[in-house]
Amino acid sequence: MLYLATQFAWFLFAAFAVGLVFGWLSGRGGPRGPVAGLAILWAALAALVWFRLVNDQAAFWIETALLYLLAYAAGCLIGSLFASEGEALPALAAPAPRLALPQPAPALPAPSKQVVTASAHETEPAPMPKVEGEHALAGKRPAGLPAARGAADNLKLIKGIGPQNEGRLQVLGIWHFSQIAAWTPQNVEWVGAYLAFPGRIEREEWVKQAAALAGPAADVPAPVSTAVLESKRPANLLPAARGGKPDDLGLIDGVGPAIAEKLNGLGIWHFDQIAALGPEELRFLASHTDIAEHAIAERWQAEAKILAAGGQTEHSRAAKGKRGKRKR
Repeated sequence: MLYLATQFAWFLFAAFAVGLVFGWLSGRGGPRGPVAGLAILWAALAALVWFRLVNDQAAFWIETALLYLLAYAAGCLIGSLFASEGEALPALAAPAPRLALPQPAPALPAPSKQVVTASAHETEPAPMPKVEGEHALAGKRPAGLPAARGAADNLKLIKGIGPQNEGRLQVLGIWHFSQIAAWTPQNVEWVGAYLAFPGRIEREEWVKQAAALAGPAADVPAPVSTAVLESKRPANLLPAARGGKPDDLGLIDGVGPAIAEKLNGLGIWHFDQIAALGPEELRFLASHTDIAEHAIAERWQAEAKILAAGGQTEHSRAAKGKRGKRKR
């Protein structure tokens, strides 16, 4: 609530002033405000927020209303104390017409979405609800927004973010490419742990992709790799090897156990899958295995075509020969 109090200080002061005048009038025998009703309403709204019965934007508006009610109640209390002691309030007598006592609503306008989003962009974003196990995650949670600034960006344009991950990022208050582009290494580590795939954000270069998609306004140290942006997810990826028998991808020159494991994780299990890839799909494979594109295009695919047809390459013969010697 401290953040909201700093953003709406003038409106809260107006609510306090109105409460001060009404409290003074009530203490002098004037109209009495529904103090008990306001207290019950305040407690009920506070319970909704404190017990997390409401979240996100609804919680934001309720907390704002609680601040206004609290400022008004404080004014009523102080005003009634002054009136009971017979003290006049000369400072309030003159400004009373400007406060429009018969119509106090103008003094308490609902904050517009533009005000909230602009202040969140220029200063600290509004605090977001905590997620389960948040403090157990390594790194630092990135700042989020309670709602998108205008229309939310399509985060699925970032390679590696699907509908499920986009939804989980929005729970954190991540709606725009510029937010991801501003992530620090600590933020990347935290989000990777939150999404349960540590290291993937770095490998897929989400931050650099977001910087390119956000435009020149994004504050990042380096431009995005064009190989990542121009890549295309292969259409022939498989959830598991055909018949439960994957090809020995280690027979391709340059593919060791670690690279083979990455390829299997992407859905590449057979030689003919690599042989059938197009240029953009090869770039996708390169960006997800940390291997230069020409190494895949010139060696992997050429050898995969030979091996898929049942042939042998110099590397595959040598690899099989070494394995035969080990068995002896």
